Amino acid sequence: MEDFSRSIEVSKADAKVIPEKIGAWWKGISQQSGTAATPGKLYAVGNYLIELVKNSLGDGKSDGKITANFDGEKIKIVVEDFGSEDKQTNLNVGGNYGFKEIIEYADILEIEANGKLFEKNRKGFVEETDESELFVGSRMTFIKYNVAPPAEEAEETYRGRDFGQRM
Repeated sequence: MEDFSRSIEVSKADAKVIPEKIGAWWKGISQQSGTAATPGKLYAVGNYLIELVKNSLGDGKSDGKITANFDGEKIKIVVEDFGSEDKQTNLNVGGNYGFKEIIEYADILEIEANGKLFEKNRKGFVEETDESELFVGSRMTFIKYNVAPPAEEAEETYRGRDFGQRM
């Protein structure tokens, strides 16, 4: 499968119709993409995408852009908030308003804002890990693999454990 990428811009004027606008856009592009992801996974990602957009654009307090990229192994969504004065940056790292579920569902989740980079750790929490060049607005990157995510350790270093061993 070739990479398939589409973007949509969302303006403040769209605030009231974010679920309908993003839902319809997602339905169209996920069918066009030819992805190997199951219909159930596409449906779930679509629901989380709407929450991501509502969270990152402050329910329409600022303009933004959503880009979805499908490749042979994953779905990558980037939600960019262009930033505005009348919206305080609320990273929602604690996970309110459906964000907790987004954090749990994402295989990889990165949030950039105020010059900081936050990433989902192995325990399923979002923690600050590095600096970011992004100081105005914010950017969230959500990745979901079509099948299990690639293992983090090389096979030759893996040693099986039997039930007698302690973790």
